Amino acid sequence: MSDPFEERPFPKGVLIAVAALLSFTIIMIAVARITGVMLPQAPVTEEVQSREIMFVDQEDGSTTVKDATTGELIQTLPPGSEGFIRGVLRSMARQRRGYDATLDMPFRLARRESGDLTLEDPVTGILLDLRAYGETNQASFAELMPVASSGAE
Repeated sequence: MSDPFEERPFPKGVLIAVAALLSFTIIMIAVARITGVMLPQAPVTEEVQSREIMFVDQEDGSTTVKDATTGELIQTLPPGSEGFIRGVLRSMARQRRGYDATLDMPFRLARRESGDLTLEDPVTGILLDLRAYGETNQASFAELMPVASSGAE
């Protein structure tokens, strides 16, 4: 069996274009790292409502979500459910390990003027814009917020 492309050389123009693109990308990354220049980020709008929440793992594999201020039980996440919330918690726990902190310290869930939700970890300083993960995933955290009130809490 013969190779149908045996007689045809690979186009040099394509190789040069790919090499130029890769070189440009590497140079731009190096310049950004060396100079500290970063692309501007969208501003986070003002907070209109917030809640300090704690996640407590139970022996049966469920996780309880409690209001850290009042101790009120907000929701119980059955084992194997709420994959997005659990995934966010795993990620936050991994970050907190670097700070020698555990999940027993509260997170700040906030509704912004734009209507979007953010989850902030005061231990690590991480602020997640939950809208970035899609409407369905943001809605899973929205269930943990009290019914919207007229003023900030």
